[in-house]
Amino acid sequence: MNRLEREYLTLSLTRLAEVLPKPKEELMRLFETEKDAASVEQIEDMVLCLFGFPVQSRMEQVILLVYDREKRIIADAGAYHTDAASFLEKTEIYDALSEESDWMYLEHYVLSNTMFPDLPYPFCETKQASGKTGEVLLYTNAYVSKEFRRRGIFKTILEAMRALRKEEGICTLYTVLSMDPDIACYGPDAVEEPYCYSFEQDEPVRLQNAEIARRTGLYPIRLEPDDPEAETDGTKLWFCVRKELCEITEDPAA
Repeated sequence: MNRLEREYLTLSLTRLAEVLPKPKEELMRLFETEKDAASVEQIEDMVLCLFGFPVQSRMEQVILLVYDREKRIIADAGAYHTDAASFLEKTEIYDALSEESDWMYLEHYVLSNTMFPDLPYPFCETKQASGKTGEVLLYTNAYVSKEFRRRGIFKTILEAMRALRKEEGICTLYTVLSMDPDIACYGPDAVEEPYCYSFEQDEPVRLQNAEIARRTGLYPIRLEPDDPEAETDGTKLWFCVRKELCEITEDPAA
């Protein structure tokens, strides 16, 4: 581990210490012994700090923090990563995602039904082998600070989040993310007032974000065709999916 990696991994784990499932000292030991568990890269005036750690059998959590020159977090992303067979077959993965939040349950539902429509849902209840191959990324969050938008950072995030995948050779990667309303969560965008869904305010932004998603190869899906009523939770309507073929080599520089 070089100086830049140690500096930004330590900084990231310290800032996230209260929400990480394991002590930062334990995670640093993991990153020191497993070289493919973390990556720190400088791109122009940004530093991308990416790391992952196991949270379930056959499933890991991946986190990406993007820093500016002043070491402010200007963008972030998080996802669960697993192989397609485990995603479909393992009851513990289905239960963990369902219990975390409605968003993650719906991501599991949306990806299963759009990418594997030939299988009953949830497939894990059949206790059978799916015969499916490939890898899955289920995003928990992805956000770019308003000051740094229009710089292609969202596309950079999507590309960087692939880096910790384990399969080698040609691989099918399935991606799903929830298009949550544009909620400022840190930095100069953050507000103290609790978020309340507003169709008039949130939907125009999500329509714009859906167009941005299309340009990165994601396919937006709206679960309900009608406009949500004011008292309903319209935050759980929009999702994006993508299926792509990727080539992974043992040596990232190869």
